Amino acid sequence: MNEKDDTVTKDTEDGYNDDSNTLEDRYERRRQLLADGCRKFSDRVKTPTGAWYEMYYDDKMDYVYCLVSKVSCTSWKRTLIMLGGKVTKFQRPEQMSMVEAHSPDFTRKWGVRILADVHPEYRHWRFRDDRYFTFLFVREPLERLVSAYRDKVAEHHSRTDIKIVQKYRPSDYHPSMKRYNVSFAEFVRYVLDEHAAGRVLNRHWLPQSQLCRVCQYRWNFVGHHETLHQDADYVVSELKSRIVDAEQRHRVEAITFPVQSGHRLKSDEFVQQMFATVPATDVEALFRLYEMDYLLFGFKHPKIAGFT
Repeated sequence: MNEKDDTVTKDTEDGYNDDSNTLEDRYERRRQLLADGCRKFSDRVKTPTGAWYEMYYDDKMDYVYCLVSKVSCTSWKRTLIMLGGKVTKFQRPEQMSMVEAHSPDFTRKWGVRILADVHPEYRHWRFRDDRYFTFLFVREPLERLVSAYRDKVAEHHSRTDIKIVQKYRPSDYHPSMKRYNVSFAEFVRYVLDEHAAGRVLNRHWLPQSQLCRVCQYRWNFVGHHETLHQDADYVVSELKSRIVDAEQRHRVEAITFPVQSGHRLKSDEFVQQMFATVPATDVEALFRLYEMDYLLFGFKHPKIAGFT
């Protein structure tokens, strides 16, 4: 990374608390914030049981990546597959279909494996070995919740809309109906009620602090969706530097992270618009649900009524 790219500019800082002057300062501050938070709130950070299914590794480049849904995870899987240097039918990560990127068989075939496939006895050592570069990307919680609503309820069918209508508008439910218009306020109510009932939330809106065993293992790099351009370039550069084979290094030299592929820049106005119809009591409950995400990852609280 050249010198001019190493300076943190003001426009990349919007969305979270970070007064660092260089990229290295920023990344060190994030690591320290996570470490301090884990020590202080260890009794409040839940350890997920299914996290191994979200952890991808490569023992040639020596990395572990924890996938956090709704934080450019499709682009990351595409990029990691391409950096393996074995795929020849694509020139750029964004040419790979979403179906291929999310197919376990496809990712395994090209060298990106899941720690869930490893015997439990042999999963942990990669986090203790300093040779391994461990990283994840996180996102401002309420913006991520809006993104999950748009993707899984408003734009694509995941049956969540049917569950919400059956629960809150049973008179509107008909077995022949395949899709329903569900408001964001109804979706928020559904998420909060599922949480209050003690059910495990869908991974697309489960708190990020519960997804990657963030307080159990060593994480070298915590990227933020709000600074995706710079953070992704940094990680890709780091991964390329770990390629030993000269031929592979040459093949992937031009590979870059597909920042524009499915990436929507943050809009404070849009998030505020989505929350305009959400009762203040529900907004307060969301703060309690996602409180550890704010404390561990340093995001600013959005300017939304009831969210203080």
